[in-house]
Formats: sequence, structure tokens, C-alpha cells
Amino acid sequence: MKLKALIALVAGLLAPLAGHAAPSLAGLYSAYEEAGYSSLGLEQLNQTVQFTAVSLGASSNLQGEPVLEAGDEDGQVLARLTASDDEQNAKLAAMEEGVTFTASCTLQFSSGSDYLALGDCVLQ
Repeated sequence: MKLKALIALVAGLLAPLAGHAAPSLAGLYSAYEEAGYSSLGLEQLNQTVQFTAVSLGASSNLQGEPVLEAGDEDGQVLARLTASDDEQNAKLAAMEEGVTFTASCTLQFSSGSDYLALGDCVLQ
């Protein structure tokens, strides 16, 4: 009986922590869709999120910096990633299509876009 009570107590103490776990990229994108394709209402806005995704191709922005498309195994693009330093830019540019990777990025403002905007990314 005491063991059951202890397990229930531990589970109760850990439950609030589970709510603060980093969202998956697909989960974050679902919240973005539900918010009308705007990150303005998301609690993760301007915060660092960590996730695992699949590289779906790289391109470059108007400044010539790499932009990596990230998505799921089905090939759906969920986000576009940028970095803020030369080392991470090189990693983004070198990422091959179809590779699964983990990154930590800042969720940036986007509205009306089909993709989440993630900046200051660090690939692990």
C-alpha cells in the first residue's frame, strides 16, 4: 500500500514537468496551424525549442545564407531553419536531404506562411 502511495506521489510531482517538455516539430507545427498559421499566440515564441526532424533540402536567402527545410518522414515541410554564425551556417548548407537531425532553434515570428520560422539554430 505504501509503495502505491509513493508511486502516486512521485507521478503527481513529475506531471507538471511533463507539460514543460520541448514540443516535437510536428506538435509545434500543429499548434501553429491551430493558431491560424501565426506564431504570435504560441507560448514558445522567441524561445529556444529542441526537436528532431528530417532534412528536406537547403537553399539560400537573399543575403546568400543557407536556409534548411525541415519536416517529417513523409516529406512534409514544417519549418525553415536559419543559423546565426558561420559554423552553423556551414552545417546547414552541408546537410544532405533525407538525413534525420536534432536542432535547437529560436521560434521566430511568422504569420500566413506555410512554414514555421526557426532562427539561431544549432545542429547537434
